[in-house]
Amino acid sequence: MGFHHSLLRFSGIVSFSLFIAACSSTQVQEPDLPERVYYNKAQQALEDNLPSTAIKHLKDLDSRYPFGEFSTRAELDLIYAQMEAGDFISAHSTTERFIKNHPEHDSIDYAYYMRALSTYKGAESFMSRYLDLDPSERDSKELSRAFSELADFTSRFPNSKYAPDAKARMFHLREMVSRHELKVANYYLKRKAPLSALRRSQEVILHYPSTRSVEEALAISIQSYMDLQQTDLANTNLAVLKQNFPESKHLDEEGKFIQLELPNDADPSFLYWVTFGLMG
Repeated sequence: MGFHHSLLRFSGIVSFSLFIAACSSTQVQEPDLPERVYYNKAQQALEDNLPSTAIKHLKDLDSRYPFGEFSTRAELDLIYAQMEAGDFISAHSTTERFIKNHPEHDSIDYAYYMRALSTYKGAESFMSRYLDLDPSERDSKELSRAFSELADFTSRFPNSKYAPDAKARMFHLREMVSRHELKVANYYLKRKAPLSALRRSQEVILHYPSTRSVEEALAISIQSYMDLQQTDLANTNLAVLKQNFPESKHLDEEGKFIQLELPNDADPSFLYWVTFGLMG
């Protein structure tokens, strides 16, 4: 998601050598400019789509005028510039600092929103480096963290103009994390570790009941209970599957469960055999 600029952006030889070095250093030192000049330079850089240049000017302003007229606005603009530059870790740190130092600021909702968005974008960027470009096949820890921060933002500022976007991203993250849990559950089934598969599928059913992953999670739960010879629990989950997904691909014409097809090349580890399938 891009950002519009209308948003708030917020001995003798040694002594002689040292003397020469000091003179040289003094000659190249950049003189301080008026605070407004640094700020205007940063704004122009942002207008010219040069976020790295803007970051330099904003940091110069902060180091020279930490309590100046533009210091607070510069902090907000620094968050924006760091996001535009793809430096999501620094953006997150800047938002944390802003929230700590300006908890009552008029734009505090923006800071909370950008904190969550920096985590979201950082996770998205990291996961997109994989060839399959599918976040659900990778570690979901950062996605869960992004969801938590978005939820924190929406609970604090439900009427913020950024709330609709945050809620849309939360919906997307639920789908991604639930799909990730299914990937892991299927992996455990292939490894003949039904208890581990069951735990992952139940995680989806209990914590992501409104996602499109629930049907598959129920099927994995049924298969796992069957593999564990827990017939009653398998039938209970089968009844839930029939009630909620009567046209499920996991049911035959008579409403009986179609066992999941797993590849024949799954080679159970030694750990599986010595724990009777309770560990993968």
